[in-house]
Amino acid sequence: MMKKLFVLILALMLLPGLVIAENGGWTCLSCGQRGNTGNYCFNCAAPRPDGTWTCPKCGQTGNTGNYCPNCAAPRPETSAIGTDTGMSAPADIGIKVDPELEQIPGESDKVKIRLMDAQANTFIANKKNPDLWSPLKAVDGDESTCWQFSAKKMKKAWITLLLSKDDVTVDEIWIKNGFWAYNDKGKDQYPLNARLKKIRVEFIYTNTNIFEDGLEFTLPDSREDWVRLDIGQHLYVAGVRITPLSIYKGSAFPNDVCMSEVMLVQNAPAEIAMPPEEIKGATVYESRADITGVGLKMRLATRSGPGNEYEEPGTFFIDTWQDQTVRVLKKKNVRDVWWVQVDFRNGTKSRYRVWTGEKRVDVDLNRVKEEMPICACDIRPTSDTYFGPGGDYAKAGFSINRSAVGNIFGRENGYVDVEFWYEDDGFNGNHRVWVPESAVYNLYYGDESGEY
Repeated sequence: MMKKLFVLILALMLLPGLVIAENGGWTCLSCGQRGNTGNYCFNCAAPRPDGTWTCPKCGQTGNTGNYCPNCAAPRPETSAIGTDTGMSAPADIGIKVDPELEQIPGESDKVKIRLMDAQANTFIANKKNPDLWSPLKAVDGDESTCWQFSAKKMKKAWITLLLSKDDVTVDEIWIKNGFWAYNDKGKDQYPLNARLKKIRVEFIYTNTNIFEDGLEFTLPDSREDWVRLDIGQHLYVAGVRITPLSIYKGSAFPNDVCMSEVMLVQNAPAEIAMPPEEIKGATVYESRADITGVGLKMRLATRSGPGNEYEEPGTFFIDTWQDQTVRVLKKKNVRDVWWVQVDFRNGTKSRYRVWTGEKRVDVDLNRVKEEMPICACDIRPTSDTYFGPGGDYAKAGFSINRSAVGNIFGRENGYVDVEFWYEDDGFNGNHRVWVPESAVYNLYYGDESGEY
């Protein structure tokens, strides 16, 4: 009799459309509410799940048992926030976060997947610091370090990212290609060293021991931002391997191949992820002096920031540009066009520290340091906005009449150089001005000190 009863219970559990109550009820897949007993969630009215599942391995639908009848893949565990994500279920109050996921600054629907380890079968060993170019440098959150290997060993080279869990969903791979650092003399390392050009990406899944589902990508030779590779949704990932296939050669070190950072990304709301452990800005070296006495090639058309989307402080030296010189402080490449920051006095009038196209100044760009942000910040309302660090510079043509969020690019003479998007009566869009230090607060580096 007991045996027949056990068989009957087992049969009922496997019937499609039946969800066995969990602790006296079922868990909502939309909001995570536990203990539901009816056909709809009493917290968000989402319908009761039907008890079937789709195989993440082969796509077989309508499965009811613990293994896929088509390929024998194990049934995924149901998550309270969604299926097949491995995320923690939210409690009745608020949403629990998954410690294996981490927020990405500025992203609301993409999160970083934390790694257990990064391994490579080759890297260049530095005599003084054997781990200086190890694969861990590509996942340390610091873009001024890198994994570096010899192009002579590229046919066998790979880097593998191992996940803390073996059932993680991966949607994208983000890469900062090349070496993003400056040396202690302000020399830009990116063009000097080789960079990845073509790569193959492969995956190892739960309960498997081979890398498969290979994808190939060609990376742009650019370091303006993360290169975001859309790989399609991959479920139950235990590890990801990146294999270099070809490179862009460096001008000084053609065979030293570098990758500064790589990150695995999941499409998920930021609130279910842990806050960033640390937000490291680019290394900024101040040892290189700006270049003084630089002549002009034409009249000086200017923008407040590096690009045509910023407001125009004005066009200067229309008829006298042949006799003028300026200071050149920084450079930045925007959509394959180089811009330089220049400092000059408009005759006996105010000074300006603004941006112009590199074509307008007679300067060797190799001598100019590239601009990098220092940190993010909040900006208080203020009418003290200038085109340079202080009252000796021209007033900007607007006031910040409500709070804004921006980035800091410089600090001098009690003022900070901030960039932000803002709407005002005269110009809606990107602004770049100097404001008093007292106007900025909540500095975001991931550094709890709040100092910069």
